[in-house]
This record gives sequence, structure tokens and C-alpha cells, in this order.
Amino acid sequence: MVTTKFPHQWKIDPYQSSVAISESDMINESILNKLDYFDNVKGKLVKNRNYISFITEKGIRLDSTFVVDSISNKNQSFIYLKTFKTIEDPNYDFPPTIHQIDILIFENSQFSKKINIYTKKSYPFAIDLKLGYFNKDGNLFTKEFKTDEENTIFTKEEHFKLSSDGIITKQNSIIIKENKGSLVKQNILKQPNLVGAYKIYAPAISNSNGEEVSLGYFITVKSPAKAILSIDAKYSEDYGCEGEYELINNENIIHA
Repeated sequence: MVTTKFPHQWKIDPYQSSVAISESDMINESILNKLDYFDNVKGKLVKNRNYISFITEKGIRLDSTFVVDSISNKNQSFIYLKTFKTIEDPNYDFPPTIHQIDILIFENSQFSKKINIYTKKSYPFAIDLKLGYFNKDGNLFTKEFKTDEENTIFTKEEHFKLSSDGIITKQNSIIIKENKGSLVKQNILKQPNLVGAYKIYAPAISNSNGEEVSLGYFITVKSPAKAILSIDAKYSEDYGCEGEYELINNENIIHA
């Protein structure tokens, strides 16, 4: 995972386009799928409340937790957890799911910190994926990707270092930019990350029968300058939408 190189973006589905997927695009997607190790990691189901308080998040339902491994080193203990979660958001007809692998670090039997090494968030028509590799020397290497109906985008890779005294420091952060494929190193990401999937429902009058219906607008923000709009409608006559769509970022709130 550390040495594998990816381009900034590759195509995964023509999606109403006559342009065929290239062989290199298929290879990139195949390599990424092989590196996705979540399903191959086995563990023992946690039936009690051990560790639950350390991984509980507001608005996210914890469906199941598995202990993958545990390692002790002097006064430190490392517990590897695999979790299945659901985002409880009434705006989604099909709630997004989260698959995670975290390391809980305990100092002298007291909880110290949590390190995330794998996250997969599955939204309608979009996936956010972070793959991580944590080696025996305390180095954590991560790569992050975003996938929608058409493309997979390689967005970021980072390197963290866990010292012997339990301090985590960021060694570098590489943001993969589209312009000329340049790589920009940063120690801290200061701009808000608005790339992701958003869902809006609006009342409308159906072209099919004149009844009031609810149209779903799925907006996948790929970059500050590019987004994809998909329509969810009950009748096929209501899929066609003409006009201009503009995304405005006002104090970190996206207006469409």
C-alpha cells in the first residue's frame, strides 16, 4: 500500500458516455480493490460494553464491534477494533454506512488515544475511502480516495509517527491536485474539506400526472469547481432537468 502509486483520477463507469474505460483505468481500480483489506480482517465479536465508550460518536449507530488483535509493549497496550456503523440521518432514505478499523492505545491500563487506520463511508452514489498501514516502528501511512458514479479520485496521502511515549506527530501530508498532477506537501490542512455527497429534497409538480411529488437532488462535490448532479424521481418524465446549477460556499455552508 505504501509503495503503490495512483494517478489523481481514473474512470470507473462510462455513465451515459460512449467513451470506453481504458485498460489503465481498469488496472487502477483493480489494484485499489485488492488493497481494500477490510473484508479480509477477521475478529472476535465484542458482546459486552468493553471499548464501546471509546468509539461511540454522536449521530452514528454502532452496529457491531470485533476485536481483531491485541498487543502489549512495556506499559502500553494496543487493541485493534473492526466496527460496522450506520449514520443516523433522516435526510437519507438509505442511511450511509461506515466500516472502520481503529487502534485503541492504553497507557498503564488507562485509555490514552485512538488511531484510525481504515475508514469506508458509503453514501448514495459516493464512497469515501481511507486505507492505512501501521508498521511495527510506529509509522502510519494512509491514502484517501473518493468514488462517485463515474470516477475514483485519489485525494490525499499522509504519514504519522507514534513515538515510544505515545505522542503522535504528522510527518507530512500530500494533497493530490488535478492541475498538472502536482503534489503539494502541507503539515496541516487549513481549508475546510467540502468534497463529498449531499442530498436535497424539494417539492415539485410532476410532468407525468400533475401531482405534487418530492424530487431528490444528489450533489457529489468533486472539487471546489466541479460537482455532479443526479436526480431521484418517481416518474421517468421528471428526470429531465434543464438549467444552470451553481454551488456557493458561504461560511462553510453549501448552497445549491
